[in-house]
Amino acid sequence: MTERIREFNAFLRDHVNLNQSRVSTLQARVSSLDTFLSEDSSIGQLVADDIIPQGSFAHKTIIRPFAGNDFDADVLLPMEEQDDWQPKKYTVELQKALEASSRYCGKTVLGKRCVTINYADDFHIDVVPFVRRADGETYITHRIDNEWIRQNPVALTEWIEDSSRTTNGHLIRVIRLIKYLRDRSSLNVASVVLTAMLTERVHSFAGTDDYQNVSSTLVSLVEGLNEHIGSCTTAPWVDDRIGQNLADRLSHTGFLNLKSQVKTWARKMRAALDAPANESVEKWREIFGDKFGTATTAEVALSASADSAETFKYRPAPNEQDLERDHHIPVRISSQHRFRLVGRMSATRKRVGRFRPLSGGGDHVPIGRSLTFTIEDCTVEQPYDIYWKVRNSGVEAVKRNSLRGEIRKGGPVNTESSNFAGNHWVQAWIVKNGVAIATDVQEVTIMPRW
Repeated sequence: MTERIREFNAFLRDHVNLNQSRVSTLQARVSSLDTFLSEDSSIGQLVADDIIPQGSFAHKTIIRPFAGNDFDADVLLPMEEQDDWQPKKYTVELQKALEASSRYCGKTVLGKRCVTINYADDFHIDVVPFVRRADGETYITHRIDNEWIRQNPVALTEWIEDSSRTTNGHLIRVIRLIKYLRDRSSLNVASVVLTAMLTERVHSFAGTDDYQNVSSTLVSLVEGLNEHIGSCTTAPWVDDRIGQNLADRLSHTGFLNLKSQVKTWARKMRAALDAPANESVEKWREIFGDKFGTATTAEVALSASADSAETFKYRPAPNEQDLERDHHIPVRISSQHRFRLVGRMSATRKRVGRFRPLSGGGDHVPIGRSLTFTIEDCTVEQPYDIYWKVRNSGVEAVKRNSLRGEIRKGGPVNTESSNFAGNHWVQAWIVKNGVAIATDVQEVTIMPRW
């Protein structure tokens, strides 16, 4: 088995992942939009909470646009229900509020469920009114049909994040790779359907080696999907996490094409993973094209060094501590012992409502919020100790000399704040009898101001 970890990392970085400048621009514009709608717009008093990322933006599965296409970010705008408003009025009033601003005037398009903001460069933002009604359920609206549509994209995002943790984060990379292949094929499958189908194939069981790296996770999930749909004559049910079928968005022809393509991918990917080292790159190129594995070892090292020297996202920060080296605590992570590290952020600027789980919005946090991180669902019996590490990364963290990375002993709750933009994370360990036997990580993506 040849995993080709370095080649996959380079291929994702250089050809699949959305480059950091675009990510930063997208985040900054969403942050600016959030501020405008809640503080400066004519509907500000109706905005119930921060904008909530959804779809590929929340799932972190946006990839580079293909062949001149643009990329987009979908966001939910929580709004208070208005007794005298029909469903269609929410998008109409949202567009009016945006068009009244010099920043957004002339850039909006009124859609069925959203208002689209088109920017001068190659992306747009779809803003979807999102209302919690008197029945306690959440809805979006359909302007043409003038009806409420029950949806809970937050539950979908939380499910995908939980599954990604099970795969050591590789699920997100696999989804990006499959979307890259989809865009270069004749497949017509919505990203949310493809994402959910792959996520359904993640299984949480002890002792698995299926999720050790990108290539093994890719083969495991694609083979699992092939086994799941291979004998189906129609698309199987794909749950949206509130009992509705995402597969309704897939035509019969679209499903048959997907089934055929997945069968081919599964066969070729297994052959590439099992190939000897001198043949594996060529076999992966049969799937991903000639760009796979083209970076030399020196080029990969140089690119990784340049990225990490600027942001310290991919290598240890100066003076960053290690649990074994600096605290003399052996790390012996056991699959039988686990817990969830749950991050939550404070309510909107209006300070209305409870702290909101980060996972529901893809870990995206505006600047200036209080954050709590809590040990939950722990299977380790008391007594035990808890050790914490907070790590910042990004240009701003380097400028402020605030990369952090110290490890300290603490209680079951850790409190922080979102002071500056960057990709940050918090890690905790459960230490019992002097040995670390469980760990978890919560990512925190603090969005820059525009």
